[in-house]
Formats: sequence, structure tokens, C-alpha cells
Amino acid sequence: MAYNQSRICRIVLVLVIIGLAAMSVHAAYDRQAAIDYARKYWDKVCSDGYYFAESTGPALLGAEESLPTDVEGFDCAHFVSCCIGSEPNEPAGSLEVPSRTASYGEPGAQRLTDWLFSRGARRADDISALVPGDIVAYDADHNGWIEHVALYMGNGLVTAHSISRYSEWNPDPESDFVFLRLPGAYEPRLENAFGLLHWAVITISLAGMATAIFLFSLR
Repeated sequence: MAYNQSRICRIVLVLVIIGLAAMSVHAAYDRQAAIDYARKYWDKVCSDGYYFAESTGPALLGAEESLPTDVEGFDCAHFVSCCIGSEPNEPAGSLEVPSRTASYGEPGAQRLTDWLFSRGARRADDISALVPGDIVAYDADHNGWIEHVALYMGNGLVTAHSISRYSEWNPDPESDFVFLRLPGAYEPRLENAFGLLHWAVITISLAGMATAIFLFSLR
């Protein structure tokens, strides 16, 4: 009897660990949340309230204030950081993008690109190899320095700030590009399905832990 209980406990604990691991893998980068954030803020000030109209630093304009779609600025990396990252007011993609100004995230396109590569991003050959939530980086001067980044939304669409856009990717033939595949698979979220699955995994994991504790108490 004791042998069977011990064996059952080990099986239950393994299942709990697998369930918790599955949750943590999904939480590493939430592509759908990044896309949802980009749809909401592509023509608005990000949720931290800051906007880079100039390269010298961010201006505090207030979250969700409207932005012009025909005026250039320097907010592209800040916008992508908020989409893929964990801005405290409205976390999105869940990556922990470091900050070095009053605003959230990395404001420099080259630095953000370097940071993503250091965190496991891989270079893709073409935009057709990207999935929603990946990054397109732009080297307009052909000097190996990234001046602009955009979030890939799928179906040939990108979002960006400065100039603010949510439109078809129409590359300038004079620019060079770097296509970044971020770690993690893209899992389209069905309405309500993700929430149910998430809570089901939590419930099963907690039930498994309770069962293991109960069986150990009988030994």
C-alpha cells in the first residue's frame, strides 16, 4: 500500500511540474498580447504616457493621447518595447525590456535590436519567415546601424511609431532590413478559449498538489 501511494505521489508531482512548466513557457513572450497592444496604441501615446518627439528624451504627454500619423519622431523603439514588454501600467508581451530613461523600455532602435538578439532572437531571411509578434528592423543608411523598428502583425502588416502606422509593409528599396524571429511560438487566441485553458491548467496543477499532500499525509 505504501509503495503504491509513493508511486502515485511521484506521478502526480511529475504532472504538476509539467503543467507549471507549460504555463511558464507560454508566459515567456505573449505574442497575442503584444499584437493587441500594438493595435490599441499604434496611433496613440503608449501606456506609460511618454513620447519621443525628439531624440534628446521623452516628453510626458499622457497615455492614449492621439498622435499625428504624418509627423516623424523618434518613438519607434519605445513603442515596440511597450508592445513586447511589461510596461507597469499595461503589461503586454511580458518581456522584461530594460529602461534607461523616464519612459518604459529601450528608446534606441539599435540597442533594442542588440538586446533582442542577446535574449535569443534569430535572424530570418525574409519577412515571409516572420510570425505575428516578430520585429522588422531598418537600416536606411546601409551602414549596419539600425535606425527604426516595427512590430510585425501578420498578413504582411506592420505597426510602428514615428511615423505612426498600422499598414501593409511597403519596403523602401533603398533600405536594408533585419528580420528578427523572437523566441516562442505564435498561438492565435480563440475568444475565451485561452482563459479557460489557463484556468484549467491552474486548477489541475493545484488539485495535483493537494492530492500529493494528502497521500503523503497517509504514509
